[in-house]
Amino acid sequence: MAKANDFLISTNPSRHEVVTPAGTLIVHVKPLSWLQQQEAISKFVDVVITDGEPSPSIDFGGYWEYILTNCITETEPHLTKNQLRALSPEVGNEIVKILPSLEDLTAGMDGEPTPLG
Repeated sequence: MAKANDFLISTNPSRHEVVTPAGTLIVHVKPLSWLQQQEAISKFVDVVITDGEPSPSIDFGGYWEYILTNCITETEPHLTKNQLRALSPEVGNEIVKILPSLEDLTAGMDGEPTPLG
């Protein structure tokens, strides 16, 4: 018989060693809950009415800011949430490889399993 915890996400972050041009960064990443996945998507796409017609407005920055600040629980060396928002492009490009991508989140919307939980 299933227990209540079987229906919940893991609360244990995964430890990753990310090799960047600036050196190795240890990043602890926690999975997103189903609700957090929906919130992350809402940070990416917004529907704006232009000339009476709905048009999607896409914000990659809003999506990645949400993911960086909600999935990363700890780094070594320690980076604050503000410092995570100010990563160099080279470091950011390496860190996103271990974080949930937009494709991961949208794949889960059609009922297909995703690697996020």
